[in-house]
Amino acid sequence: MTSIMQDDILEKYLKAGEILSRVRSEAKDRVKVGASLLEVAEFVENRTIELGADGSAFPCNISRNDEAAHATPMADDESVFGEDVVKLDIGVHVDGYIADSAITVDLTGKHGDLVKASEAALYAAIDTVKSGVNTAQLGSVIEDTIV
Repeated sequence: MTSIMQDDILEKYLKAGEILSRVRSEAKDRVKVGASLLEVAEFVENRTIELGADGSAFPCNISRNDEAAHATPMADDESVFGEDVVKLDIGVHVDGYIADSAITVDLTGKHGDLVKASEAALYAAIDTVKSGVNTAQLGSVIEDTIV
């Protein structure tokens, strides 16, 4: 692969990441008690395109409380946020090159330690990632950090 092709690919990843960062921040501010899950999901998907991405890499996932992952509101969903712990998982793609991120929002005000532990585990994993590190090693770092 030529350097020009590699630069083009890197630029697409960077653009996807920049859009993702902005959308995640803006969407986090919309996750509030009484807000519609569907409206947040639609905001994420529409804002992603408005900012120049080709679209979402996958449907916006909004998991609450004991839902492990991958919950996406349906078109007729009338659910609203309550006093929940919310995981907002967003993916953005630019020409097929994907950036993916999630954030935890504690609407109860009771789980700050959980949110902090999740963030600490994320940063520990990021510090560990390099060529040759496998997912088992990352899992161990995450587990050791959270415990």
